[in-house]
Order: sequence, then C-alpha cells, then structure tokens
Amino acid sequence: MTTRTKITVAVLGAAVAGALALVPLTDDGSGGEADSSADSSDVVLGTAEKEAVPSFTATDWVSYGDQVAVVRVTAEHERRDPDTDEEAGTEEDYLSRTVDLQVEELVWARSDAPALPPTVSVTADGWQLKDGAKKELGSPDSSRLEVGHDYVITFARFSDGAWSPLGSGGVLPYDHGRIGEGEFQGETGTADAYRSTWEERLVPGDEQPMAFRAAGKPAGSVQGILRSATPDATAARYFDLDPAARYQKVAGAGEPADTFCSVAAPLAVSEDSRHTPDELASVLTDLADLAGPAGKDASALRRYATSLEAGAGTSAPVDDTARKASVARIEQECGTEVGELRPTDTEADAGTG
Repeated sequence: MTTRTKITVAVLGAAVAGALALVPLTDDGSGGEADSSADSSDVVLGTAEKEAVPSFTATDWVSYGDQVAVVRVTAEHERRDPDTDEEAGTEEDYLSRTVDLQVEELVWARSDAPALPPTVSVTADGWQLKDGAKKELGSPDSSRLEVGHDYVITFARFSDGAWSPLGSGGVLPYDHGRIGEGEFQGETGTADAYRSTWEERLVPGDEQPMAFRAAGKPAGSVQGILRSATPDATAARYFDLDPAARYQKVAGAGEPADTFCSVAAPLAVSEDSRHTPDELASVLTDLADLAGPAGKDASALRRYATSLEAGAGTSAPVDDTARKASVARIEQECGTEVGELRPTDTEADAGTG
C-alpha cells in the first residue's frame, strides 16, 4: 500500500465510517465553504475521497494508529509519475508531492507499536497544472502539510513498511503549540476559527472528531484523550495486521453471516432460479458445511452434490435417495418448497431418477 492511499467507493464503500461525526460534503466536495476559500486563495480544493482507514475520532486513532507525534515539515519535493508524464501536454495535469517530516515530540503510542523513525517522508496533496499555471491542490477538511508548519499527526505503519498519516482526519495543525493554529486547507488560520469549522460539522450523538475536541489545546491533551479512549473490539483482535487490513476486518464484522436458509433461499421454486449441475452441487456443498459434518441430513446433501458433479454433462443418474433426503432437509429446516431439487438449466436431467 502506498502512503496516504485513497481508494474508490467500489473497493471499500464504508472506508470513512470514522467520519460519521461530520456533516457530509456535497458530491463535488465543496460543502459550500470550499468554493469560497478556493476563490480567495491560490489553493484549489479537490473532491472529498474515500480513504482506506477512518481517522477522525479518538476511537479511530487508538484502533488503527501506531504513534502520535508533533512534527515539522522541513522540505517538499516534486514526484514525477512515469504514467502521468506520458500524458504530459494535456490541458490539465497533476503533479505529485512528497514532504519530509521531522519528529519533534512523541505524544502517544499504542502498546507494542513499532517505533516511529525520527524523520518520515510521506505523500501529500500536490499541484494542479492547467494551461501552463501551477496551483496548489488541497483536500476538503484536511491540511496540505506545508513547509515550515507544525502538525500533530497520528501515524500508522502499513504492510509495505512505510509510515504514513492514518488519514486526513489524523493531521491537526499545531503552530505556536496550539492545536488548530496553522495551516489548514492550504491557508493559515487560528485555533478558534479551526474549532468553529469543526463545530459546524458535528452531528448530535456521534463521536466528536479529534480536531474539535483538541482545538486550542497543547499536544499533551491528545495523550489524555487517547488514554481514555477504547479501541474497536474487532480492531483490537487484529493488531497484528496493518491498519488497512485491520479495518477491513472491522468493516466486515457488520455483514450478516450466511445461514443455512439464506444459502438455500435461491433454490426455492418461487425464485425460479436456474442452476447447472455444478452450480447446484456447489450450493448443496455449502449447505452441508453450514449443517455441520455430523448427521444424516448433512451426509445426504454431500452425497447428492457428489453425484451431480460426477454426472454433469452426462445422462448418468443421480443419487435419488440422497436427493429426496436433501429436499426433506431443506424444506423442514426453512419451510421453503424446493420441488424436485434438480438442475434447472439443462434438459439432460429431465426424467432422471
């Protein structure tokens, strides 16, 4: 995984679950305010994007972060992408940027977390190249990481060994020793203005973002907040995984598990589903697994599945005794009528048994 990786909705649709304490942005990411700030500065705000790991709340930080530190941005570098260079000359291009971070103070560490190096280089928002002009590109509700500014950042080490800010919500401005003071969305602002910005995005009943809770305070206040925070229970069971893989475990925890009857549902006569012998055999095998290894009914499901696979594409008869027992097992368990429980997309099985 590359540093500060952003992924599409199709890959991980719930990737910003940690941002639920915020008022959602509009589809273009402007949120109304972004357009006005872009007009009054040289920074162009892009659209809000899904991120691999939630990063806005204390729960997010202790569930997926490894270290929290005060850092200063000491340098920035253009990063040419060969794939992008091949498209150079178009009306609009993107120039990537990396920044060098000097660790000034360690604030918090997860138990048994790897040690944070004294200097870290990460990928940050870069520049928009349009009609020969170069403009800074930023992200809504996020800091660009500008040279000369200080930040409080929650870091995570990913599976490739690279260190990165956990996400856009894990980067807090920290000039003059006050959280919220400094660069935000490419502009320099005050801690009071920063707090007001996040206060407008609060949703009653949802966990408040760290940006709001810590605004105006010294970095040490973050340590106190995190020490009293409890990591997500599922995430805590997978601290051996990198943050992205850990979050996928958490995101999947809410998905309903397959049950015997949910797997059997497409076999119902009312569904009019079509199944080849192999497809039907696969469903029956799954049902046998869910029914458990012991018992006459599970054994019948497996025998019928095996006979379907063996006779696929031929006129060989199936195990009719196992078929009838499978029908009885499914209908008794689920109250679902499955008829003869034969393959339904081929005429070769008609009249067999």
